[in-house]
Order: sequence, then structure tokens, then C-alpha cells
Amino acid sequence: MTNRDLAATWTYHTGTKHSYTSVRSGGHYLDWKNQPLPFKIYSALEPIPLPHEFPPSTATALDAISARAALPHPTGRLFPLGPFSDQALPREPIERAILWRGSARRFSREPITFAQLSTILHRTTRGVPADFLEPVGTALNDLYLIVHAVSDLPSGAYVFRRDQTALELLKEGDFRARAGYFGLEQALPADASVDIFFLADLRQILERFGNRGYRATELEAGMVGGKLYLCSYSLGLGASGLTFDDDDVTAFFSPHADGRSAIFLVALGVPAKRHR
Repeated sequence: MTNRDLAATWTYHTGTKHSYTSVRSGGHYLDWKNQPLPFKIYSALEPIPLPHEFPPSTATALDAISARAALPHPTGRLFPLGPFSDQALPREPIERAILWRGSARRFSREPITFAQLSTILHRTTRGVPADFLEPVGTALNDLYLIVHAVSDLPSGAYVFRRDQTALELLKEGDFRARAGYFGLEQALPADASVDIFFLADLRQILERFGNRGYRATELEAGMVGGKLYLCSYSLGLGASGLTFDDDDVTAFFSPHADGRSAIFLVALGVPAKRHR
């Protein structure tokens, strides 16, 4: 298969989507006997011991996370981000945030502050250092949000506008039940304070990069998703990455999201069990 054999990538993408029918008709079991080995084993090589202790870093978690696609013209109400000032940021070191990091199992439905959400978006969307994302700040994924409980921000559906560092309100309302449905009827996305969906224009990306664009889109989503985790935990919040009903998510955010594909979902909020 060549890099320009785009039919193969579309077949894979379409065939691996989740839907209401596929989730309920599949057995959803883990085939442990068919699980591939997670590591390569080199039996003829001498093992190299890895260090168990590391000197403390000088970077705070939020500074380390912030290393720095065109959307339609905004037509909805804009809410400019209001992140914490540098002086008000937590000073937790990055290694502690990494140790705290883990997927929240339950959210309490308590609200988070707009400053917390603003800081998370501001710090995690400054770009991923990669040769396929130039100039710095270029992104393949757009962030769409369902806000449930964020102080000083109406509940509803939003798109994050990187060019204006603002959230654009697409439609106002209580969408907890819809979010739970999108998350394969799990409680996590319904109980979270905000759900952040990654959507990408795969047709445009594949035309530009070929099949490698699919891998690049997933890679960027994973890296930004990891930053969302670390930033949330450094602010005393929780996060959980989830799967979803692909086409239903795109339809919910349309017409703004027409032509885009759902790639990833991270739910953020106040964990029912505090990690510190």
C-alpha cells in the first residue's frame, strides 16, 4: 500500500467507527489469547539497567505542558479565555503531576471555574513540536466542547477558537444526557464538568499528507490529550479519556463540524475521589 492509497485509510476509519448498533451488537470481550506482546524481546542482548531516581526538574507542570486548521468565521457569542496569571498558578513540579495522573473513575458533578478551564485550554493548545506541524501552533484537530458545569460559562456546546483564544458558543442548553449517550452510555461524560472532543477534517488532511496524515492526526490528539490530563491534575482536577459514537458526535456539533471526523474525547471535572 502506498502513502497515496487513501481508499485503504478510509476503509479502516469507517470500519472501526463506533455506533449505537455496533456497540450493542458486538460481544465486547477481551481476547487475551490473541493479545500481541506489548514489548519486543531480545533474548541475546544484555539488559541495560534503567535509573530509579531522577534529579528534581526546575520546570513546573504547567510550564512544561505549554511548550507553544482554519475554522469557519465565528457567528456565535465569544467567551475570551481568562486563565490564571503566572503568579497564581500552582507550583507543582511536572514529575508530581505525572505521578498523580490517572483516569478518573467517577466525577462529582461539581463545577470547575472558568479560570481552570481557560488555563487548561491555554496551556495545552500552544502546539506540538513536530516536523509536520509547522509553523509552530499549527493543529490538525479542532476542539469542540460540551460544557456542563463551569462557573461563569453557560452550559452548552462550544468550539475552541485558537486564533482568538476564545470559546464560541454554538448552542446553549443542558446536554448531560446527550454526552452520556455519546460516551457509549457511560456515566463519566455525563457527570464531568466539561467534555472535550477532538474533531479533524480528515479529507483535507489526507489530501495533504497522504495516509501518514491519519497517523499524524491520532498522534497529535494523543499528545494534546496527555497534556489535558497533566494540566487537569496539576490544578487538582481529574480527567478520563473515552471512546464515543463517532458520527453522532459530528452530527451534534454540525453544521459547524460538517465534514469532520471525531478522533478523541477527554472528560474533565472534579473527581469523586480526590487524588490529593
